[in-house]
Amino acid sequence: MSTLQAKIARYATIQCVLGGIALIVVTVFYFAAIRPAQNERAAILASISAQKLQLNEGRAKAQNLPVIEAEVAQLRSRLERFDKKLPKKPDMDQFMREITRVSEASLLKKVSVQPGSPKRSELFSEMPIALNFTGEFPNVLNFLQQTEEMQRLTRVRSLGIKTRDAQNGMVEVDVSMSIYFADE
Repeated sequence: MSTLQAKIARYATIQCVLGGIALIVVTVFYFAAIRPAQNERAAILASISAQKLQLNEGRAKAQNLPVIEAEVAQLRSRLERFDKKLPKKPDMDQFMREITRVSEASLLKKVSVQPGSPKRSELFSEMPIALNFTGEFPNVLNFLQQTEEMQRLTRVRSLGIKTRDAQNGMVEVDVSMSIYFADE
């Protein structure tokens, strides 16, 4: 009987050792294979979630696209209606000739033109210009209307009018305007 008990004890020990080895193998497998796969899966799910959010934002922006296209078409038609030109360079000589012609036609006096430094933007450049002159109010109004009708794209930034002689309708005018040109 003692050999049978010895065999049972030996098999019990072998069973405990094999159980311990199996536990170690399962633990190593969990930390070496299962846990990294779970972390990778979590990272992939987070990435998918972020991409879905980005896709939804893109769809929301794309829904506004027809409205923006309509606005662009409307602005283009307004620009074509005005028939304004955006020259490729400042061409101050041409601008000075036009201002001189318009100011002489409007009977203005003491006309001074002081160009500023061009300011570049992404699509075009802007050159500020300060004008100072005197004249009768109806003539000044005529001058301002003619500068608005010039082929060149211009914008009046500020306008200051001071009375010089109220009985004769003489005024002194300070105009701050900008001309625009495409920058190559």
